[in-house]
Amino acid sequence: MAKAHNADYIKEYNRKTVLRLLRREPMSRAQLARATGLTRAATSLIADELLSEGVLTELSPQKTGRGRSAIPLAVNRDRYCALGVVLDRLACTVGLIDFDGNLLSSKVLESSEASIDAIVEGLEGLLKHADQRSVVGIGISCPGPLSVQQGRILNPPRFDRWHGVPIGSMLTERMGIPAYLEHDACGLALHQLEKGESSDFLLLLVQEGVGSGIVSNGQLLGGHGRFTGELGHTSIRFDGRRCECGNRGCLETYASIPNLLEGSCFASWKELIDDFDSSDAKLLLDREVEYLAAGVINLLNLIPVDTVYLAGDISYGGELLAQRLRGEIAARALGRDFSSVRVLIADPRPEAMLLSTGDIVFSKFLTV
Repeated sequence: MAKAHNADYIKEYNRKTVLRLLRREPMSRAQLARATGLTRAATSLIADELLSEGVLTELSPQKTGRGRSAIPLAVNRDRYCALGVVLDRLACTVGLIDFDGNLLSSKVLESSEASIDAIVEGLEGLLKHADQRSVVGIGISCPGPLSVQQGRILNPPRFDRWHGVPIGSMLTERMGIPAYLEHDACGLALHQLEKGESSDFLLLLVQEGVGSGIVSNGQLLGGHGRFTGELGHTSIRFDGRRCECGNRGCLETYASIPNLLEGSCFASWKELIDDFDSSDAKLLLDREVEYLAAGVINLLNLIPVDTVYLAGDISYGGELLAQRLRGEIAARALGRDFSSVRVLIADPRPEAMLLSTGDIVFSKFLTV
């Protein structure tokens, strides 16, 4: 019996590996064999099975040299879909995302209207645009702290109405579809990983709070039940301001947009960037660089990454910040060479957070 179980596991593992690769880009059977380490015969068998099931489709042949033209394989984008829920302090957005990462439809609920009943109603409305059998899960993005393993929102600051809510199990029960809860920054990190630019990076989500997602060797750190995404609650001043988490001098108490702008003439990060030529704006931008560099250096001294992505409100006019942050990180290296660390802007599209809920689902679906 154990041997049969192992054979089934290996078969499913290889199928999911092929799908993971093809989700990122079309490949021929020969390219898949090289990428997976499987034999050409084994790869062709998997490909033929997935083609017969309607999971894959063949694209137009491509001439790559002598001999037969290679036929690229791609995943049928309509075969698998994901529902997504983005909970934040201002609103709740639900969406339907296909396997290629395209947003098919969405709906915004005002924060005052957001409830489990309203979310379920919104999701059911989206299912009118899809075959429910193709929906493999519901991804939920939410600020932390939260318990990924339990699917429970814990006690995010200024998020009282959702404290202690087991939203994962509630949506699973109401919708009959598995629901997965993830930190908003970690979800964005999974989304950024699919871009293929780096497999060792830190994603900093800076807006009302400061969150982070850390990817090492192509894996989101923390594993099942992880408690990550809380770089904002590491201290940059042991005798600093009291944070809502109970600690002192947390990065978030200085670098979050509301805390940075408190007492200034700017109502938003956008206003600050749009008025960048003023001395007040330059002073605040320099402060933000110092705060974020302190947090990033703390991480770099523990976990090697080659890229830092800036996401959230901070990404508006982000190159101004990124350029200065690169220099500050290199200046604080203390004998270590961090000069090669890239600071880039994460996916700047307004729908990026909603798209990340699809990546939360598909990362689970493609794991055996």
